[in-house]
Amino acid sequence: MCRYALTLLVVGKFGPGLPIATLFINLSGSFLIGLLSELAQTRAVGIDPLLRIGLTTGVLGGYTTFSSFAFETLTLGGEREWRLALTYAVCSVVFGVALCYAGMVLARVMVRSA
Repeated sequence: MCRYALTLLVVGKFGPGLPIATLFINLSGSFLIGLLSELAQTRAVGIDPLLRIGLTTGVLGGYTTFSSFAFETLTLGGEREWRLALTYAVCSVVFGVALCYAGMVLARVMVRSA
């Protein structure tokens, strides 16, 4: 539901042409997965390993959407928007990994300062 609501919000603001909604959802989900996973690993905040799996795989796995990313990349390519398709794919992967790492770093900072 959250993904759908955010998609409507982003498409309403920027229009349906570019897959900005999926990019935002996947990047924010990557950040949150890094944050929650690191917090659970440190056990400093008491996140049970099973709860971590439920939150990251279940909730955030349902929130993010690799299949939409793949389809939108192929759609851009099919429309001969090769540069845009490549930019979208590279940005999704590179920034997704970077934001997951940023979430992990933030969790480490939070644990140290607690």
